[in-house]
Amino acid sequence: MLNPLKKLVSIPFNVLALTSHKLKKYKYESKAKYNWGKVEIPKELLEHLNLKLQQLPTQKVTHVPHANNLFIVNEIKNRTSELNKNNITRTKAYLEFFKKHPEVHWALLAHLVSRNGGWNMTDLKGSLLRNFLSQKQQKDFFMFLERANSLIFHDAYPQLLLYEKGKQLNKNFFHLLPHFNVSLFMQPVWELFISEENSQFLTISLIINEQQYIEKRVIQNTFFQENVLNTLLFQAQEFLQFTQVLFPFHYQNDNIRLAGFSVHHFSDISERIEIGKRLYSILFGIDNLSKDITFFANSIKHTGSRSDFWPHVFSKEDIIGRSLSNVICTTKEAGIYSPPLLTAWNNVEHSFLDDSDWYKYNPKILKYFAAITTPTHFDITHEYCLKLQKMQVASTVLKE
Repeated sequence: MLNPLKKLVSIPFNVLALTSHKLKKYKYESKAKYNWGKVEIPKELLEHLNLKLQQLPTQKVTHVPHANNLFIVNEIKNRTSELNKNNITRTKAYLEFFKKHPEVHWALLAHLVSRNGGWNMTDLKGSLLRNFLSQKQQKDFFMFLERANSLIFHDAYPQLLLYEKGKQLNKNFFHLLPHFNVSLFMQPVWELFISEENSQFLTISLIINEQQYIEKRVIQNTFFQENVLNTLLFQAQEFLQFTQVLFPFHYQNDNIRLAGFSVHHFSDISERIEIGKRLYSILFGIDNLSKDITFFANSIKHTGSRSDFWPHVFSKEDIIGRSLSNVICTTKEAGIYSPPLLTAWNNVEHSFLDDSDWYKYNPKILKYFAAITTPTHFDITHEYCLKLQKMQVASTVLKE
């Protein structure tokens, strides 16, 4: 730990750094230019969706596709499987799709949330958390994150590729969704998106669908309940970064600051959907922030290490004996080990045998489309620095 003299010297620097973060936060947020004041889906569109949902069959009907369609189905399945190797391949695939189809806002949102998933995975092997976790706990927490990340990609990416194929051939292929075990809920959603071209509607629908998709498969899974979600460590949010979703964005002179929010009730599906909507609202609802986040996403390759956004704080190298006593967020010498994902974890072979559909007609599903106001406060750089400091102190004390 720091000796008394070093502690005394470090205090003014910490106070100065945190004051500087608050000032930058105020300056950036006060100059924010809003594309929209709220995410609000037109009432007529929701009524149309509700009518289509009522007309759906009670269960998915899968017919043997025509030869040409069978080729498309197999092509998409193979492509999805190929890119579902790990968090790195998934995260890249989302971004590449968004570059080609920027009207599908969800793809960029998924890319950024997937980046967070990768950072959370590597945190388990990093210098801040590894003192808290046994090897079994590290693996259990990793499998929780990896399973959710892979399931969402397995469900969502075929939908994106069907949309892409439809654009290429000027044809609607969404009748093929049952061949990918996609929920009945999504077929009328995609059809309405094609006719209405409402990106907000599609994004909120995909947020709802993907959180519902992992609810029973991951969140309510007995193993993950016992070994992850109900553990004291997971619930001790002060010592975990799982509860913070960060969107790095370029600030002046290529400095990177952090936008985002904290998730306080991760097990609650309503909370997860709401945080998804709030993240979406800052990602596309604030013009200058959207551009600065997108610039980061396009210019910084995702490796899974948090040094991707703060190389002055996090290091991809685990240097034995290096102290964690650096002044967090201001040091020029990275002191926190945050490994690349492919260094920290091997690829996992997943099975996707559960073809059950979460959706059964219930008009209450429309409540998730409730309007949400675009936040005026979104810069959490200051809060994140404080959290790192707490984790740093706790990890150092535990190690000694």
